Amino acid sequence: MPLILPTASTTYGDSALTEGGVFRKYVLAQFRDDASLEWVGALRTNLVREELKYSDFLRARPRLRSDRNLWRRIEAGVGQASIIVIDPEPVATEIRDAAAAEAIDPSVIADPKSLTEACALALIEGTPIAYLPVNLVRAVPWGLHDLANLQEFTPKAIQSTLGAGLRQARVFAARAHAAFDLQSTPSSVATTDASFRSPLARVMLSELLATTRVYDTESPQTIQVLNKAATEIARALASELPAEFAKRAGTLVREVDSRGVDRVQAADIAACWARTMLETGDAITLGSRFERVWVNGRRIK
Repeated sequence: MPLILPTASTTYGDSALTEGGVFRKYVLAQFRDDASLEWVGALRTNLVREELKYSDFLRARPRLRSDRNLWRRIEAGVGQASIIVIDPEPVATEIRDAAAAEAIDPSVIADPKSLTEACALALIEGTPIAYLPVNLVRAVPWGLHDLANLQEFTPKAIQSTLGAGLRQARVFAARAHAAFDLQSTPSSVATTDASFRSPLARVMLSELLATTRVYDTESPQTIQVLNKAATEIARALASELPAEFAKRAGTLVREVDSRGVDRVQAADIAACWARTMLETGDAITLGSRFERVWVNGRRIK
C-alpha cells in the first residue's frame, strides 16, 4: 500500500536549563507552524520589546495577569507547545547503582568527570538516532539498508561529532527525541524509540521527513548528526517517497537567529515557563499546561 504523503510543515524550538548542578534538566519547547501565535505580537506590543525574552515577561507578569483577556490568550498560546525534557539525574543514578552492584566498572563513579561522560553517552544511547540502521530494519524491513553504516550511529561515533561533555549530549538528546514528536504518533507509542516498532512506523517516518525543525542558535554540532540521520531515513524509504524528500533530508534541521522569528521567541517563553514548573514540581505537572510532554524519550502526555 503506497504511503499517504504528509503535508510539509515546520516546527520552531528553543530551550532552557533548570537551576542546579551538573545534572540539571534541559527543557526544549517546540511549536508547530499551525499553532495560533497571535498572542506573541500582542505580548511584544504590551512589553514594548522587539524580541520577547522570558525575563521581561516574568517581570511584567503581575501586570499581564491583570489583563484577563490577554493573559487567557497567552496561557492558551503557550499551552500549544510540546515540551521535551532531558533529565540526566536518573540516568546518573542508574550508572551509580550499576557500578555499586559491579554490573559496570566501579571506577566509573570514582571520578566525577568519568560519571559525567558515562551519563552523556547514556543520554545519546537512549535516543532513537543511536543504532539507527538497526531501528530502520525493524520499521522498513524491505528497505535499502547498509548496516555498515551502523558504525556512524553508535553512541561513541555520535559523541565524537558532538564533542565530550554533558552539554552537547543534552541538546542532542532533546532534539533527537523532538524529531519523533509527530502528529501521526498514536497514543500507544509511549517512547520515541517505539516509533520504529509501531504498525504506523512508515507513516511517522514520512512525517518526520516532511517536517523541518528550526531551533535558536545553540549547537551546530547536533545539526550535522540529525541531518545525517534524516538522510539515512530517507534512503530507507526511498522507494515510497518522492525524490525531493531525499534531497531536503540533509538540511531538514537548522538553526536561526531568534530575533527575527516569532515562533522561536514563543518557544523561549514556553521553555522557560516549563523550566519554572520543573523547579517547583514534578515533570508530570507539565501535562496540565502543555499539549505534549516527553521526558528522556518517554511520553508523559
